[in-house]
Amino acid sequence: MAKAHDHISQPEIPVKDTTLYNKALDIYTLSRSITSYLTDNKTVNALYTSDNESENTLEEIVISAVTLPSKIAIAQTTKNIRLRLDSTNSIIHHIDKIRANCKKLRKISKRNREHMRILSSEALKFKKMYRQWNIAITQQN
Repeated sequence: MAKAHDHISQPEIPVKDTTLYNKALDIYTLSRSITSYLTDNKTVNALYTSDNESENTLEEIVISAVTLPSKIAIAQTTKNIRLRLDSTNSIIHHIDKIRANCKKLRKISKRNREHMRILSSEALKFKKMYRQWNIAITQQN
């Protein structure tokens, strides 16, 4: 009689080699590049303390984007089911926040429209990839 833990396992792919993790890094790089371009290279701290609504929203986008890779790494490597669930929920929260802030910035300024359309499109691609990845992650023991 086979035991529950007797199964064929696939070798684990290092987090840094996963497609979703690399897409998250791409989203961070894109968000930071757009933010730098639109704000003349202001730091995230300068954006945070700014009185400009667009700059505050760009700061929120960058913070959400920088959070994605670490949450993916936690969700993919932890054995703690609660921590995995919290991380996967956080990922979807941050990607939705990026998309909502892109929409907000498209309404605020014509200058932002094309950049935010591109970032939002990439975030949507990420969200689709996330759904497939999340199915695999939730099936891990």
